[in-house]
Amino acid sequence: MMVSVTVVYEYRPGSLYLNITNRCSNRCTFCVRQTPGFSLAGFDMRLEREPTAAEVLEAVDQALALRGEPFDEVVFCGFGEPTHRLDLIRAVGTTLRQGGQSPPLVRLNTNGQAALLNPGCDSVEELDGALDTVSISLNAPDPETYLELCRPRHGPRAHAAVLDFARRCVGRIPRVTLTVVSGTIGAAQVRRCAELARALGAGFRVR
Repeated sequence: MMVSVTVVYEYRPGSLYLNITNRCSNRCTFCVRQTPGFSLAGFDMRLEREPTAAEVLEAVDQALALRGEPFDEVVFCGFGEPTHRLDLIRAVGTTLRQGGQSPPLVRLNTNGQAALLNPGCDSVEELDGALDTVSISLNAPDPETYLELCRPRHGPRAHAAVLDFARRCVGRIPRVTLTVVSGTIGAAQVRRCAELARALGAGFRVR
């Protein structure tokens, strides 16, 4: 099902994904963005312009009407890094969590660089109350490997920013999970990532 080609898409049954920006601060070697075109699982992800919060909520309503039953979750995850748009996440996430008798779980998939993308703004404070879950792409246990794999615009400080974001989310967002992409790093490095997650009080998942 595809309601709006670029704004909402049902990537997994019961999960509605929101594509709110095409901007990203990483150029990950394993990312689909590094392949020609703007497609993901058959969906055209190219945004002619970034949608407003009202447009995103309208698209969600249209998707609900077509589906005929609530979604299990709504996920901020598209063809860019969602925390480029903290105001929209806060507005849409808060509205969704407060709506109806059985609101969906609201999840953010992020590279964890919100503080670098929004200098002078308390990014975790902005997200508090708008999310049930945050999934943070750690991808590497150390700055050197992270630079090689994710090629962040902000250079060597990006890895520390990811860990600090996760640390500050724990206790503020109900569920915090750090993730790595399967097959991109060795087993020993995966174990080190899992240890970092445990030390922060976060969950861990290989995806």
